[in-house]
Amino acid sequence: MNIATISGNSFEAGLIGRPKAAASYDPSALVRAFGPRIFSIAKHITQNEDDAGNVLIEAFLEVCPDLDRYSDEQKIWLRLVTVAVREAFSKLRDRGEHRPPLDQADPCEDLVIRELYVWGDSYEPHDSTEGADYLLKHGLQSLDPMGRTVFVLKDVEGIPVEQIARIVNRSAAAVEVCLLRARLRLAEMLTYQ
Repeated sequence: MNIATISGNSFEAGLIGRPKAAASYDPSALVRAFGPRIFSIAKHITQNEDDAGNVLIEAFLEVCPDLDRYSDEQKIWLRLVTVAVREAFSKLRDRGEHRPPLDQADPCEDLVIRELYVWGDSYEPHDSTEGADYLLKHGLQSLDPMGRTVFVLKDVEGIPVEQIARIVNRSAAAVEVCLLRARLRLAEMLTYQ
């Protein structure tokens, strides 16, 4: 997994071109610009390449016929992410994994702040990004599906919490608590490696 590749900002780079004589986007340019990122998000959520490929296809099949109604690339991107997350959770339900009901209980009831080891002077950073990629990949696997989703959307893709709340159909507070839990879990896992 290469975080730099995943989180590249396609809209700012101008990777999607509009035909000069028309007001619609080119679907093949959308696939080239956003396909790898949508696949990566889906793979993180489903933890399965075949399911991620199916999610990618479903997302583009649903969004591409309505491209004329989008005024900018950011809106297309957010719509693709919304559809991809919905389809990924559908794949998880089909496999028997269910999305945790974040809004049904007190969002902080099981939030336990653990003592974290402070690295201090003895900490030696990893020389290669391979180690960090490996740890992040295995750390994400240890999270529940909603935790993986929220972490990837916020900390890898940089989507605002309010938008993530709309994507996952939860309150912003529930998303923030889930994000905190995911970050604490990853920090704990990385601390004790």
